[in-house]
Amino acid sequence: MKGFLWTLFVFGISTSSILSQTLVEPNQNFVWEGFSFVFPEPVVVKTESLMSQKLTVYPAKRDGFFMVVRTLPWLEPFDPKSTWKDSVFTRGIEPKEFQKTLGNLNFQIFQADQIRNQNALRNQVWIGLESNPGLWIWIQWKSDRKDLTEFFESNRFLSL
Repeated sequence: MKGFLWTLFVFGISTSSILSQTLVEPNQNFVWEGFSFVFPEPVVVKTESLMSQKLTVYPAKRDGFFMVVRTLPWLEPFDPKSTWKDSVFTRGIEPKEFQKTLGNLNFQIFQADQIRNQNALRNQVWIGLESNPGLWIWIQWKSDRKDLTEFFESNRFLSL
């Protein structure tokens, strides 16, 4: 039994030291890699450093959305043979593609609805066209959360 508890203790230390997490309150500016974000409710943000920088955002109190933000070493990952859209939009319903300008940044936005685990979800991927390093944002939220639909589709998460 002591060996088992020692293993759990060592495992707990090794996993907790890897994660960098911060609680961010609603409507508070959160700056990451020079980009500023605002969230609609209390969230936990986790930062990771891989080949590119990665920020993952989870709601702190209730389920409803998540966000992954990455910096990429290229400006336009629009290879027509690329399958990254398929990995984000698994069986996407009514996929759309459009551009938006916010402040001095232009974005290519891919959007699709999907059903996953009996949940109706909305997905958006925002790709910064001129930022260096490239900015890639994937947002997924439950479609029945109209407050989140209004928040994300009116671009309030990017405080530029």
